[in-house]
Amino acid sequence: MKLDRKTLLSRILLIVICFTVFVFCYIRFNNSYDPLARYPYATDENRDIILKYMSEEDINYIIDRQIKPDQFMSFIENPEFNVKNTVFYSICKTTQNAEDDFIVNFVNRYRSNFTRDTLKDLLKHYSYDDLISFYETESIVNDKLTLVPNPEKQYVILNEKTSVYKYVPADLVSVETIYVQSTMVEDLNDMISAYNKVMETPLSFESGYLSYEDSMNLYLSYVESLQENVNKFYLNAGMNEQQLGYTITISGCSHYIQVWKDKQSEVEEPATLDDLELEKISWLEENAYRYGFVIRYPEGKEDVTNHEYNPYILRYVGKDNAKKMVKKNKALEEMNL
Repeated sequence: MKLDRKTLLSRILLIVICFTVFVFCYIRFNNSYDPLARYPYATDENRDIILKYMSEEDINYIIDRQIKPDQFMSFIENPEFNVKNTVFYSICKTTQNAEDDFIVNFVNRYRSNFTRDTLKDLLKHYSYDDLISFYETESIVNDKLTLVPNPEKQYVILNEKTSVYKYVPADLVSVETIYVQSTMVEDLNDMISAYNKVMETPLSFESGYLSYEDSMNLYLSYVESLQENVNKFYLNAGMNEQQLGYTITISGCSHYIQVWKDKQSEVEEPATLDDLELEKISWLEENAYRYGFVIRYPEGKEDVTNHEYNPYILRYVGKDNAKKMVKKNKALEEMNL
């Protein structure tokens, strides 16, 4: 059916009117659209700043996750601000406060080294300077090395893949000539007393808690004498469990290591353990667990601990755990304490 000219023009005019109305409504709607309409935390004070510094994608991100303004407003004007790191910025601010720009740069640069769950623990136990130093040096030299988030835990296991870097325990107490964690003092004194009652010479110690610097110096001295075998007896600073404060080294340890070295080298006149030292080892093996201590690197567990048997290094785990470990013949690596 052929339309007459008048009808055709009427229809064209109607289409033009409808299109014009559509465009007008679209423009009005677009002008009145509020990207923060779904954000319940928008206020007259923060609205303009959010709209100025956040893209539509960023705004949708904080809306979807219901991130409150107090978690990001102090960082938003930083050119390096990343809305996806907002929670990390906030954790830093509340756990170990620093300049806002510093926090943004710290999180953005080292984000791959921590999670939301570990960041808070890390900031409770390490300074920003130590964290940066660790990430820029230790973890680069050894890319398999990770920082223990909470070194306060009593049963932390350190090895060539884990480190507490320069952590210093808060509750160190002096016993005899060494420092140890306060929770083990009573049991340690009881063990010393029991040992001294039956043995010819009193129980003494080479070391207890060691600082990062002391651990480093001791490691270097062992490197000189043990060379490629050093890690069988002693790990470098940060990886040494004596930095935790729960490990003690009984007097005679250095001589014991020399005996082992001479035995491996088959020297003509090797160092030996005298009867008093053999009796000391026997007593520790049979009785230390009664006071909450275990031989940290027990005989027969070399493949588990990656250390040679060393009866002079004791780790405090508490009486119940020590009894279980001795009964089951387990090393600390085989326990879930």
